Order: sequence, then structure tokens, then C-alpha cells
Amino acid sequence: MADAVVIGAGHNGLVAANLLADAGWQVQVLEATDQPGGSVRSAELTAPGFQCDVFSAFYPLGAASPVLRRLELEKYGLQWAHAPLVVAHPHADGRCAVLSRDLAETAASLEAFAPGDGVAWEGLFRRWWRIRGPLLSGVFSMFPPVRAGLGLAVRLPPRELLRLARFALLPARRLAEEEFCGAGGGLLLAATPCTPTSAPRRPAAASSAGCCAAWARSSATRRSRAAPAS
Repeated sequence: MADAVVIGAGHNGLVAANLLADAGWQVQVLEATDQPGGSVRSAELTAPGFQCDVFSAFYPLGAASPVLRRLELEKYGLQWAHAPLVVAHPHADGRCAVLSRDLAETAASLEAFAPGDGVAWEGLFRRWWRIRGPLLSGVFSMFPPVRAGLGLAVRLPPRELLRLARFALLPARRLAEEEFCGAGGGLLLAATPCTPTSAPRRPAAASSAGCCAAWARSSATRRSRAAPAS
């Protein structure tokens, strides 16, 4: 008899099963499809030998996850793949907004849409970098994130805390309208929070977009080796 039964062998189910197994539980994982992995999977969809993402492919918070780090999956073959251009959003007129691991390259792509937008993006990134520690701690901790909130309170004066609270509640579309003159910044922000629970028009989508975009860029400092997903 198993101590726990996990329904679904996607990434969440597999992490849960591994944590329980590490705690000494007997765990059984049930999966309805032929392969594990859920949305985090690749396959030969277009041509023999060419791997494509079946569903999702953008995991900046996975690379930052303390839970995944504790599992030490690198010992079992995991290699985080970092593309030089993390996100690219081509425009019909030939311009392309890119989220690069090089901050200057991202800024230059946004300058092509409107002068000053590159500087605006750099400003957003600097604001995130200042609070990245307690912010990510809050993302990965149980609710309510009391310790992370105290960390933010120590780092920011009251006026900045109010500004951060407003930012956290903004839709991504509103953030783009306030920060950028051209379409490029909005294209990048719209690409990152687009999940079934965080559309660009929804409240709090701005914080989701900003966190994913900034961590995708800053994860360039983490040691990693590129490898195809499997």
C-alpha cells in the first residue's frame, strides 16, 4: 500500500512525489498519457530529429526555485537551456522586441519602437533588481509571505512601498501604457504572463510579467549549460 498517490506526472506532480519520497513515504504516481512531463515536454513534431516544445518552454522561475534546487536534479541529467534571446516578439513592420540576456540588447530593441523606451526598460529592471531577494522569497513561500514583506519594508521607504503595491496590482497592459511610448515594451510584457490565470488585462499581471522578464534576464548570471529539452 502506498502512503500517497499523486495524480498526474507533470512537473508539479513529479516534484510533489519526489519531496514525499525524500521524506520516506511510499509514493505511487498515476499518469493517463504515455509519457511523463505534462506541459514540460518536447517531441519530434515537425521533422525527424528536430525537437519542439509540446506546450510551454519558458521557465525563469523554475531555474530560481529553491524546491527544485534542493532536489539536485543536475545529478540526474538536468541541464537548464538558456537561449541568448529569451523572448522575441516580431512586429509586422520588421522591428522585433527581444528579451535578451544582455540588458543593452533588450533596451536597443525597444528604442527601435520609441526613443526612451530602452531607458525605461532599464529603469524597470533596476527597480526589480533592488528588491529581487525578498520578492522571490515571497513568490516561493507559503501565503501570507510575512518574512518577504518584512524584507521589502526594510529595503524600501514608505513611498516606494506604496509604489510597489500599486505595481503589483496593475494589469500588464496598464503598466506598458504608463512606462513606454512605443509598442515594444508592451509586447515583451504581454508575452511573459500569458497563462490561463494571468492574462495581460488581469489585475496583478504586471507583477507576474515583470518578475518573469527580469529573472529571465538576470538568470544569465547563473551557471548553466545549454541542452535540448527532453
